[in-house]
Amino acid sequence: MIKEDGLPVGLGFGLAMNEEAMEQFAAMTEGEKRQVIEAARSMQSKEQMQQLVQNIADLKFTP
Repeated sequence: MIKEDGLPVGLGFGLAMNEEAMEQFAAMTEGEKRQVIEAARSMQSKEQMQQLVQNIADLKFTP
């Protein structure tokens, strides 16, 4: 299921539950966000989505 803004529901929920991941995602370029969204669409389980969100949180962007 895809939300109107193109963000998969599982990704949106995961970001909402992880403030660090949300901040890192917000700091990404539009191209990087598209890559993350495409990766999220290929996730086959809740655990995979959780790992993707954790990977985003672990990134250290310095704008």
